[in-house]
Amino acid sequence: MELRRPLEKRGWVTLASLASVFFGFDNFFVAYAGNVFKPVEYMAAMLLMVGVISALGSLLLATFCESFRKETASCSQHASPLKLFWFLSSGAFIALAQTCGCLSFSLDEVNSGPHQAVVVANVPLVGLFFYVYSGETLSRQQLCGCFLIMSGVLYMSGFFSLSRSRTAGDEPVQFRSFLWICTSCMFYAASIITIRLAGEADLPSRPKSAAIVFSSGILGFMLLRLLLSDGSYTSVLSPDNLVWPTLNAVASMTGLFTVVASYEVPDSKAALATAVIDSNSVPMCVLNFVLLGEVPKMSKTVGMAMVLLGCSVASLRSEDGSYKVLPAYPAEHAT
Repeated sequence: MELRRPLEKRGWVTLASLASVFFGFDNFFVAYAGNVFKPVEYMAAMLLMVGVISALGSLLLATFCESFRKETASCSQHASPLKLFWFLSSGAFIALAQTCGCLSFSLDEVNSGPHQAVVVANVPLVGLFFYVYSGETLSRQQLCGCFLIMSGVLYMSGFFSLSRSRTAGDEPVQFRSFLWICTSCMFYAASIITIRLAGEADLPSRPKSAAIVFSSGILGFMLLRLLLSDGSYTSVLSPDNLVWPTLNAVASMTGLFTVVASYEVPDSKAALATAVIDSNSVPMCVLNFVLLGEVPKMSKTVGMAMVLLGCSVASLRSEDGSYKVLPAYPAEHAT
């Protein structure tokens, strides 16, 4: 039986860029719905829809798509227990990251934008891990691109003005909020690492992606329900309001599918792909302008230019045209 193989070299740039766009839609829906619903309750409803849609979609594929059934059987038969643990734990790490992020924003909504930018710190965390684990390195222009992307995201968010907005009475709460978002960043980095470690060439991506999406949605809903939700998320799931969490769930799921696929491309650089994916504030800003007529401030415009320039520079082929392949990929696929 011939299984799906990873995309050819350089395909990760396209996939990471698509993931950034889909997560831009995801964040746009979350931000817009926050003006109508309680943010925590909306997130709980959205994550519940992620779990439900992924379960129903997997059931339909298993019923009507023979190739999906074969791929699922291949995963269950050939995946080692460690590989199964990697891609199942990815969903758990994503759910924990989202829960910690919601805890941070619930403590300090004023600085939620600057705090969200802290998540780009997962780029050096991921890069350092894979440098130690597999000797994965970046070329000079790729490092420059990563720096431009991270700087642009931070500049767009207003992170550099965060310290000037603090008042003495709010510092303890803001500090706890900052600690939660840093914890969220570490969980996001852990999810990226486990997704990449699970990405071996002889396992098809669709069953893995479905398992990651389902576990992240259901576990994220359960954590928010237990820790933060007051149960009013059921009003978000009423027929009149269901369109928002449904569209949001579809955008989030599609983004996660492309993330998994991007890390499976043999020559993808984990840190660089993460930086491109984290630039989702750019498509979100474009959506705000196109759909809501919000003209971006000069800081956001400059930040977007930095991000786009960084993506362009980072996508250039390295000087020697070579790339390193993770041990999970057999040498015969590195062609």
